[in-house]
Amino acid sequence: MKTAIALSIGLIASGAAHADLLAAKGAKATLNVQYEYSAVGKNASKDDPSEWRVQRTMNMVVQLSAEESQAISGLRAVDAGRDASIAKKQTQVAKVQKKMEPAMNDMMKIAERCGEDEACIEKAIVAYSSTMNTADIEATKGDVAAATKLDGPRYQIWVPSAEKGTYSIDESYRAKTSDPLCSGKPNHQCSREETRKGAGNVPLLAGSKDAYTTRLEIDSERKEIYIMLPLPLVGVGYTQQVTSDFPDEKSGTSKGEARFPGMLKPMTAAITGDLRNASGKQTIKMSGAEGEGGTLTVKWQFALQ
Repeated sequence: MKTAIALSIGLIASGAAHADLLAAKGAKATLNVQYEYSAVGKNASKDDPSEWRVQRTMNMVVQLSAEESQAISGLRAVDAGRDASIAKKQTQVAKVQKKMEPAMNDMMKIAERCGEDEACIEKAIVAYSSTMNTADIEATKGDVAAATKLDGPRYQIWVPSAEKGTYSIDESYRAKTSDPLCSGKPNHQCSREETRKGAGNVPLLAGSKDAYTTRLEIDSERKEIYIMLPLPLVGVGYTQQVTSDFPDEKSGTSKGEARFPGMLKPMTAAITGDLRNASGKQTIKMSGAEGEGGTLTVKWQFALQ
């Protein structure tokens, strides 16, 4: 009983240290994520000058609910500290097994000798117990307690239950090209201008949880939040207007689709306070030519409801 009481006190103390970061199962929260992408530049080439201006925004709102907190992460690899704890317990279990091996062998011999005679087995065990070293028994109890002691809850996954979002696209591209086919044009160059504009609700795949890309987990020991960001699984639409005097291209209007903001790596950020209002910001340089090589700024805010 004393061992059970001591273990309970230890677990309560461990949980209290991080209680502000672990919520009750089923608790609700909202994750707001804002994406802002900008790419502005020009190519000052004499023969093929060009310039571009790209602005894209997207705002995602995700409703989340808390899973049961647990000792092991459900989204990330076990860290070195927790690996060490598990390895130590495995060593303690092996130590207990080795210590108990002679006694277990003796118990097997008693069972073989007495067969199904319970009175014989009870009498033999009482007699055997009187010959055992009390210090060895107490030491074994300590090893068993250490090997079976549970790590306190540390991680908590928040699962998405609903997502919605809005977006806007405003882009323009201008270019001139020196080409033999453009010899009759001013400065012997053909000109092309393209605009892309779009806005509306982000198209989402409704249905199972697999339709949501958001994954979020709290590490109460490290005071970190791990987020796989909400991303649309289909492209967002825009209207494209092209004005061109290239001989092989017609001017006109058409529909297009952009994959924005693209695939992003999970984010990890420190939690400076509690979960009532955690937030963060990340700036990512995107590679690519012209409008595809810009700066993506991601801002997020996690708030309990």
